[in-house]
Amino acid sequence: MRIEMNAPVDRPVARPLEGVRVLDLSHALSGPTCTSLLALLGADVVKVERPGVGDDFRHYTEHAGLPGMSLPFAAANAGKRSITLDLTQPAAIKVIHALVRRSDLLVENFRPGVAAKLGLDWPSLRAINPALVYASISGFGQTGTLRDWTAYDHIVQAMSGIMWMNGDPDDDPLKVGFPIIDTFSGYMAVIGLLAALHRRDQTGQGDFVDVAMLDSAFNLMGAAIPIYFQTGEVRARTGNRGYRLVATSETYPTADGYISIGANHQHQIEAMCEVLGCEWLLQDARFATHQQRVLNHEALRAALTGIFGALKGEEIEPQLAARHVPVAYVRNLGQVLEHPHFKERDIFLEAELPGTERPLKTVGPGFQLGSGRFTAGAVPRLGEHTEEVLAELELDPEVLAAVRPREAA
Repeated sequence: MRIEMNAPVDRPVARPLEGVRVLDLSHALSGPTCTSLLALLGADVVKVERPGVGDDFRHYTEHAGLPGMSLPFAAANAGKRSITLDLTQPAAIKVIHALVRRSDLLVENFRPGVAAKLGLDWPSLRAINPALVYASISGFGQTGTLRDWTAYDHIVQAMSGIMWMNGDPDDDPLKVGFPIIDTFSGYMAVIGLLAALHRRDQTGQGDFVDVAMLDSAFNLMGAAIPIYFQTGEVRARTGNRGYRLVATSETYPTADGYISIGANHQHQIEAMCEVLGCEWLLQDARFATHQQRVLNHEALRAALTGIFGALKGEEIEPQLAARHVPVAYVRNLGQVLEHPHFKERDIFLEAELPGTERPLKTVGPGFQLGSGRFTAGAVPRLGEHTEEVLAELELDPEVLAAVRPREAA
């Protein structure tokens, strides 16, 4: 049966995690990325922020956005409910305990040891709710020599070897140009949480999920890791060459920019040469087989550089694609986001953004479900849902009295 994927208006909203309650004690990017995906999947996410300040990411206005509502923050927190609590105060901890009792999942990305000082670590909260699934995201994990080191995305890129592997062979090490480790760590946390949640539903017992940014980086480099363990070889930087190290899998300058080719297999190379009108290349013994093309990479690259340099990348791209040659004209972010393919895929979501009439347009979860489409909730103002959530908890009046004056300050 064919499932029609291009009818977003007629498809129901997909909420596979509806009924799952998430307590979000995270900040910045890795933890909020995790809980953002959980919210997109239908979970009720209660985000705890500092009174008067909130998540530091709210103030990244150098990357665009309104005061207290930066676009990076908005993209990672749409659809959540925001409450403000001063976690150094005993009354606030009582509120957290009440939230823990009813929560299925908890996500935090404090530095290792901070949650324990607050009495909000896994052993403490498991005693309150044995069915709780608790995820800690940190730079280097909850164990090991590097446990207490502070980490940011580019620090982990440097530590993991990603920075060493990235860039051209003769250049300095180069980080990936966006926070790839922060984001991927959030996704790894989702995988761990859902696996533990499935086990919890079978056994009734919660679990602890230890997510390290460094471990996540190694997962991204999964193809390189076994090469080192098996051979002791430290792979050199390949620049824009494909991983198979052939000149027909590389990026070339064209008359109007750059084009990336992924012709790894013989039939792809033959098709590429036919489109480019350079069948003579394969008649040269230096380029006739994969082994010879690797050995004579520089000579083949020089020949292809001349050929592509005389062509327009945007014109040759669809011709190569029609022959099933992996190809992409190198576009900037604006060019690719305006491509009609993504309008047809309907992968970007709109969320209400307080302070502006224009909705926030952000990415979806990275996949689609045949059973329904995803939607994004509104981006929360700081503490917007404090009273609403407190009312749901039915707390003792003295606890409410201790918390609310701080909210009004």
